[in-house]
Amino acid sequence: MCTVAAGSRQAARIVRLREDVALQLRQLERAYCDAFGGEGLSFVGFLCASFWFTWVESLGRSDKWERVYRDCLYRCACPVCLKRDVTAHHVLYRSQGGGDERSNLTAPCTYCHLVAIHGGLMEVSGTAPEALRWVIGRRPLIIVEGREKRQVA
Repeated sequence: MCTVAAGSRQAARIVRLREDVALQLRQLERAYCDAFGGEGLSFVGFLCASFWFTWVESLGRSDKWERVYRDCLYRCACPVCLKRDVTAHHVLYRSQGGGDERSNLTAPCTYCHLVAIHGGLMEVSGTAPEALRWVIGRRPLIIVEGREKRQVA
């Protein structure tokens, strides 16, 4: 393990990193200083500022997805789950042309969203919020269409 001090005089942080990660960080800092002169902003400061400006619109706000969460009563939209840590999910992925319209958004919990849907254990299709079709399991164990659940043998 290696200890690296990062930050400015106002807010310094000590971070413990593996040696190889610390070496890569130092190489990136050198490349940053060579390219930009390193004047006024450290490399870590540059990374933090880049992160902030990229994500500021979505950090700490749920206004954009509030209606989706409210429609799902702040519970997982998956009909076999009752968790409350909901996240927005595009039924038709944005990478496949899906948009942010309400009919393309649902609110599964973090587990159902990241592990089950994006992990290939569950599929969701249809039109939100009422005409969704949930296929649960790799060899479908349960299929839920709308609110009608049926076991698959």
